[in-house]
Amino acid sequence: MFNRLRILKQINRLDAEKDAQKIVFLSGSYDFPQDVEISLAISFFRTFAIPSISKILNTTKRFELAGQKRYDDTALILAEFIENGLDSERGREAMRKLNQIHKEYDIKNEDFLYTLTTFIFEPDRWNRKFGWRKSTEKERLANFYLWKRIGKMMNIKNIPETYEEMLEFNLNFEKENFRRTPDSEQVALATMKIASARIPKIPGLEYLVYHAVYSLMDKPLRDAMGFPKPNPIVAAFTFAVLKFRAFFLRYFWPPRKTPYYVTKRNNPTYPNGYLIEELGPH
Repeated sequence: MFNRLRILKQINRLDAEKDAQKIVFLSGSYDFPQDVEISLAISFFRTFAIPSISKILNTTKRFELAGQKRYDDTALILAEFIENGLDSERGREAMRKLNQIHKEYDIKNEDFLYTLTTFIFEPDRWNRKFGWRKSTEKERLANFYLWKRIGKMMNIKNIPETYEEMLEFNLNFEKENFRRTPDSEQVALATMKIASARIPKIPGLEYLVYHAVYSLMDKPLRDAMGFPKPNPIVAAFTFAVLKFRAFFLRYFWPPRKTPYYVTKRNNPTYPNGYLIEELGPH
């Protein structure tokens, strides 16, 4: 019988703050590779619900004109931090590139901070609903410490010192700022088109996929995106499929023996590989 909790046992021997990057890497690259990617995709939508963020994104038209590239660039830069470490040569180069990209835009400090919080909390929220196991306190704290350090390297100000204070900021900021605007609608629609481009042209399939995505969002987020209430049958089916997936992974699917590297997988934007300096708008 395979040992499904092998990686968790390894994580339990580490320190949440001192070994934050290693814990996040082990958790995401062995136990939850697909879960992390889905949850972070949802976190992108949450940032679109902030009018000042969606306005910048819609003004640049990067999602509309090069949505797949923007998604891939973001995923690769974040993966460089997690897979190679912030102190590695590639990690430092990725951080320089990220800061260089952001210098081009007039982004509010609180918007930077809110975006940071989505990377901290969305993976845990997803795992509580659909993971084959819930994230442990050590994993939650490690993710907090890692992204807190990333935030400081991005020169984000007023970063809360504790997990609880960061969560309070996240919840309050959403309550105060989630709002539907023409910009949020257009950026959200452009992002959905990225997903639909990969859907086989089968009648009715796009409708099912769209409503499955809607069902993974809470009502305040859907409202801010201008998305409709999901078809209840599609929502129930999506919930059942994800719950069955969690059960199957926990009890029947062998755990990964090697890590899943986002930086080394086949990438639609960079089929022949990439250089960090190529990432971002040109």
